[in-house]
Amino acid sequence: MPYYEVTYITRSLSKNDLFTVLKRAATTLLSNGAIIMGMESLGHRDLPYKRISRVDKQPVYTTNMFLMKTYMPLETKRKVLELGRNDTDLIHIAIVSSAELDCPPFECNLEEILKPPAQRKSVEDLRNDQKLGRFTRQMIFKRTEMEWKSIPKSYPIPPPRS
Repeated sequence: MPYYEVTYITRSLSKNDLFTVLKRAATTLLSNGAIIMGMESLGHRDLPYKRISRVDKQPVYTTNMFLMKTYMPLETKRKVLELGRNDTDLIHIAIVSSAELDCPPFECNLEEILKPPAQRKSVEDLRNDQKLGRFTRQMIFKRTEMEWKSIPKSYPIPPPRS
């Protein structure tokens, strides 16, 4: 059985109601053949954006979040998702597999982005590969030609005749 992390986002509830919701969610997992390895409370948090409650169609801004670490078959995952989506006290349920958790860490390239374009490696690669269209090249040529013409030219003054 693959490893999954199940995230439950509930409405803001009292402790007794929260207990019954979590008990119902855990019972659903166990009755469908899942093994619960651990459970964490992620606390009472503000949501990054508003969600709509299924019961009274009111916007929800703060919720209780819980994380259950489980092993379960794929069929159980589908059943739990469907049952969780029909539960009126749950606002959102998400199941993430271990394959999605083991992705490589993101490399930050902020220093590269903050450099001026002339010093960036990506711009240099574009210039080397000539990934400019014909129209763009013509516009660049016209602009440089106009700049060249706008520079005052000085003619050499011949030395005086003796």
